[in-house]
Amino acid sequence: MPEAARSLGVVFGGASVEHTISIRSARAVMAAANTERWRVVPFAVSRAGHWLTPEESSRALSNIQQGGREEIPDPASSRQGRIPQSTLAALVQCDAVFPLIHGASGEDGVLQGFIETLDVPYVGSGVAASALAMDKARCKQILRDVGIRVAPDITVSCDEWRSDPTAVARRAAEIGYPYFVKPSRGGSSIGAGRVDSREDAADALAAAFACDSDVLIEEAMPSPREIECGVLGSTGGRPPIVSPPGEIRTQRPFYDYIAKYEDPATELIAPAQLEAQLAEQLQRAALDAWRAVGAEGMVRADFLVDNDGRFWLGELNTIPGFTSASMFPRVFEAVGIPLSDLIDRLVELGIERRHGRANRATADREALP
Repeated sequence: MPEAARSLGVVFGGASVEHTISIRSARAVMAAANTERWRVVPFAVSRAGHWLTPEESSRALSNIQQGGREEIPDPASSRQGRIPQSTLAALVQCDAVFPLIHGASGEDGVLQGFIETLDVPYVGSGVAASALAMDKARCKQILRDVGIRVAPDITVSCDEWRSDPTAVARRAAEIGYPYFVKPSRGGSSIGAGRVDSREDAADALAAAFACDSDVLIEEAMPSPREIECGVLGSTGGRPPIVSPPGEIRTQRPFYDYIAKYEDPATELIAPAQLEAQLAEQLQRAALDAWRAVGAEGMVRADFLVDNDGRFWLGELNTIPGFTSASMFPRVFEAVGIPLSDLIDRLVELGIERRHGRANRATADREALP
């Protein structure tokens, strides 16, 4: 007799500027999940941070499916608090949870910590690794410490910018034009901009500070290739699987939000056409970065590569996109792991981690005098 499908909660939406992308990722995962193994339970979160019940979440998704706006509305139950008791009860009853809120409050360890307090297995990295990878400035310090090449940069706080914007612009100019300005804790290139002259600096900094209190100012690599590599954990203590690199080609000045999600001319090529030695170097760097931050489950490592094969690791994403325009599922599909199997593996990894922690806690209690 076949085993009954287990319940898989999928959490999406949220207060992040990546709200819409989160909805698209969740819809892709829910559509691809193996219905013989998983009974998907949707948990939508509005921009104001209110959690909808599974029933309200299903209605919101149905409205989007019928052509409605890609936006999670505040629920009728919002007066009961951020998370109604019925929603919390449904979440606790899930066999596992797949967090798909990109960016702040979803990818930065906040959601992971909340789910851990419920003692429910979940997909992806834990609290510490999620927080580290989300903060580009601090993550780059760790990557430098383990010898991974990253772009030269400076980090500027909003207080520094407000107190002396001229000094900040002068420090940024020392990096050399052009340079990139981006929120330290952001994603999907929202708030990121390229600065080609001193006249561009003020607007670029204002846009970045609108998204975060810390801003990263990075040297720009001339005409780089955008290369991404996925890392997928393995059950049973086996080494992680590193995907072949994939390449993104855009006709825009850089790989911005429009290039990622709205420009039909953007190309995703998996696997990328690279020399074998360079591909291996990128895969090794992705795995080293995974280990450096203590990642679990999944990571997408984003690289810039110049014509001479020099590369910088730009950032790590612990909840990569799962949309039709996302590289992470595509590079694994290229090596024979379709999205449905990828979901299975990720969820089983989360369940295995939860069992491991429970076993260690039991052993610790038994060791007490």
